[in-house]
Amino acid sequence: MASKDERYVSGVRTEVAVARIRERVASLLVDLSRRGLVSATLCERVPDADLFVTRPADADDDLAPERMMVLTLTGTPVAGTPGEGGARPADVALYATVLRELPDTMALVHLETGHAAAWAARGQEIPCVTAQSAREFGGTVPVLAGPRVDPAALVEALRGDGASVVLVAGLGAFCAAGSAREAARVAQVLEGVARTAALAAVGGPTEPLSPETIADLSGRARDLREPITDGRR
Repeated sequence: MASKDERYVSGVRTEVAVARIRERVASLLVDLSRRGLVSATLCERVPDADLFVTRPADADDDLAPERMMVLTLTGTPVAGTPGEGGARPADVALYATVLRELPDTMALVHLETGHAAAWAARGQEIPCVTAQSAREFGGTVPVLAGPRVDPAALVEALRGDGASVVLVAGLGAFCAAGSAREAARVAQVLEGVARTAALAAVGGPTEPLSPETIADLSGRARDLREPITDGRR
């Protein structure tokens, strides 16, 4: 059993972590909004605690850190914390499930507007027609049936090494990653890939990259991302 001092230290660390995450989540949401990804929802887990931070549904015009909500991994607001009176996002239970069931996923972005969300609204996957798509996502961005998606199906679709993306018909795009900054970056890349694919389709049917080309591009990108230590991978 942890001593009183150990519990106190652990509690202080959690409070400090929550404060930093509030600042980061608010800042990244502002940045996403400036880049045209308005009304995006970003969730970030609190290390070593069954908690996460996200925006309330009624904070579109006020993304101050103190407005961000702290919730348990069941989607329940933590009493006595700033932001607890905000309106929980409609899909908060889905976010909580993903963060709870995927321990390596520390952050999740949900895009409900923009080009990626438009592909999801059509119930169509995003074809892999560019090198960027192949390098970042390893091929086509898949789509699940929705808008009422089985949480287990979403978790399984996002399971994997590194960042993962998936569309849900009628619900939008989801980007999971090991950090909030990475999840936000992936969301921006996904939006750009979706926009390029949509523009390319205006001129007529597009030809996806071949499986061999996709494998080559994604493999090279993976090699470049792997850390090199003492001359060895």
